[in-house]
Amino acid sequence: MAPGRIAVGLGALAGVALAGYLGTAVAFAGEVPRGGHVAGVDVGGLDLDAAVATVRAAAQQDAPLTLRAGDRTATLDRVTAGLVVDAARAVDDLVGPALHPVTVWDHLTGVGSTGDSGVDTAKLRAAVTGAKAALDVPAKDGGLTFGAGGAQPVAPVVGRSVDVDGAVRVVHDRWLTATGPIDVPSAEQQPQVHADEVERAVGEIGTPATSGPLPVKVGEKTVSLPVKAVVPALGTTLGEDGRLALTVDGAKLSAALFAAEPTIGKKPKDAKIVLSGGKPKIVPAVDGVTVDATKLGAAAATALVATDPATRTVVAPVTKKEPELTTEEAKALGVKERTSTWTTVLTANAGRTENLRIAARTVNGTLVLPGETFSLNAVLGKRTPEKGYNPAPAISGGRLVQDYGGGVSQMATTIFNNVFFTGLEDVYHKPHSFYISRYPEGREATVNWPTVDLKWRNDSKYAVLIQAWVDTKVHVSFWSTKTWDIEATKSARSNFRAPKTIYDPRPGCVPQDANGGFDVTVGRIFKKDGKVVKRETFRTTYIAEDKVICGPKPGAQPKPSASTPPPR
Repeated sequence: MAPGRIAVGLGALAGVALAGYLGTAVAFAGEVPRGGHVAGVDVGGLDLDAAVATVRAAAQQDAPLTLRAGDRTATLDRVTAGLVVDAARAVDDLVGPALHPVTVWDHLTGVGSTGDSGVDTAKLRAAVTGAKAALDVPAKDGGLTFGAGGAQPVAPVVGRSVDVDGAVRVVHDRWLTATGPIDVPSAEQQPQVHADEVERAVGEIGTPATSGPLPVKVGEKTVSLPVKAVVPALGTTLGEDGRLALTVDGAKLSAALFAAEPTIGKKPKDAKIVLSGGKPKIVPAVDGVTVDATKLGAAAATALVATDPATRTVVAPVTKKEPELTTEEAKALGVKERTSTWTTVLTANAGRTENLRIAARTVNGTLVLPGETFSLNAVLGKRTPEKGYNPAPAISGGRLVQDYGGGVSQMATTIFNNVFFTGLEDVYHKPHSFYISRYPEGREATVNWPTVDLKWRNDSKYAVLIQAWVDTKVHVSFWSTKTWDIEATKSARSNFRAPKTIYDPRPGCVPQDANGGFDVTVGRIFKKDGKVVKRETFRTTYIAEDKVICGPKPGAQPKPSASTPPPR
C-alpha cells in the first residue's frame, strides 16, 4: 500500500480514538469515578453534589468514637482528635481534571481511589496515644506472696500493647463509616516470669522459707522467730538468670528480732552539754550496739532456703550505732560562755510560784541548735492540772482572771530578755495588755495556750543552752558563744491613758489596782568590735489597768434573788 494511504488510515484511526477519549471524558464529567471513597464512605459514580452530601451526612456524628483492643475500650472526641472532614475538598480530590488520563482511566476501570478527608494526623496521633493507656494491658510477672498461711503463687498475666501507628491508620480509614467500636491493632506483651518459674519458686523458695521458725543468734543469745514474725520481711526478686530469688528486708526482720527480745544490743547515748561548777561541760556520747540490718537480711535469705536444717540458724552480725549527737559534734556547737542572764521577782502567790517552778524545770537544759526556732508553747505544752499547774491570776480582756498556769508569762518575759541581750532573732512576742511594774516596760512578753506564743530563732552560728531555775526569783541564762554587744534604748512614755473603776459583784472576781496606760518604744543596738552594725526597735502600747473592786457599787440596790419576795 502506498505510504500516503497508510498515513491517511492511521490519521483516521487516531481521530476515531481521540473522539472516543473525548466522548468518554465528557460522559463522565462531574461524576466521581467508580470505587471512589472518602475514609470508607463510598461515593463512586455519584455526581459532585450528591457525593459531597453523602460525605457530610457521614461526618455529622456527635458521638465519641470508640476504639477497642481486646476487651478494653477507649473513646475519642472527634474534634479533639482532628476528625473533621472538608467534604467538598475531599470529593474534588477524587474527581480530578476531567481530561486527565488518570481520571478517565479511573472511570473506565473502577479501580477506586481515596479522597483526602482532611484529618489532622498530628491531633489524631496525640488522641490515640492518650487512649493507649486505657487500652493497654500491662504484663505482670508471676511471683510469690508471703502470709500467715505460707507462700502463695501469683499467676503471670500476658499483656497487650496498642500499635499507635497502626491504630492511626485504621482510624483514619474507618472513622466515617464505623457503626461500632473500631478494632485497633495490638501486640501481646509476655511477662518475664512465667508459670513454670512460679511453680519452681514455690517448691524451692516459698515452702522452705515458711516451713518453720527462724533461729537467730546474737552473741550468746539465740532467738527463735516464728513464721508469722518472719513473713512480713519476705519477698522475691528476679535475677539476671531469669529465676526468682528470695529477698529479706533486713530492717523489718531486725525490728521483729528486737520486738521478740528487747535486751539485744545497746542503745546509743547522745553527748550532753550540762552546767557543772558554773561552766558548760560535755558529757561524752556513748556508742550503741545493734544488728547490721543489711547483712542480717542477706544471711536470712540464704538460711531460709537451705536444704540442711543445721544451716537454718542465722548468726546476726552486730555493728556500732552512733548517737545522733556525737562528742565532737557537741564540742563544735560552741556552748562555752554565758551570753546573757536575766532575773525577775516573784509575787506572794504560792500557786503562781509553783507554776513557774514547773515551767523552769521543763525549759532548763533545752538546747537550741543554729537555725532552729524556739517556741515556749511547744516546750511547755498545755498548762493542765495533770502536769501540776495551779490556777493563778492571768490577764484576759484587760482583766485578771484565774487560769491554770497563770504566771507562766513571767518565764516568757525572762527568756525574752535573754533573747534581746544575746542578739537573737525575735520571731514573735506579745507584750502584756497593761503594764506590770516588775517587768521592764516595753521589753516583756506574755503567753497563752495555744494562740499567744513566744518564738525566737537562733540565727547565730552556735547552739544556745537555756538554763532556768526559780528560788526567790525567776532566773534564766543563755550559754553559747558571744556574737553581739547589745545596747538597750528606751523612749519616754507617751499617749497616757487613765484607768477607770469597775465594781464587780460576780463570783470569781479578781481585784486589781489602777495603773495608767501609755506607749513606749524600746530598741537594741547591735555592736561588734565597738562598731554599730544594726538597730532594732519595738513599739508597745499598754492599755490602762482599771481598778477592779469585787463587790457592788456603793449605794447600788442588790438584785433580788428568785426566793426574795418583792418589797411591799
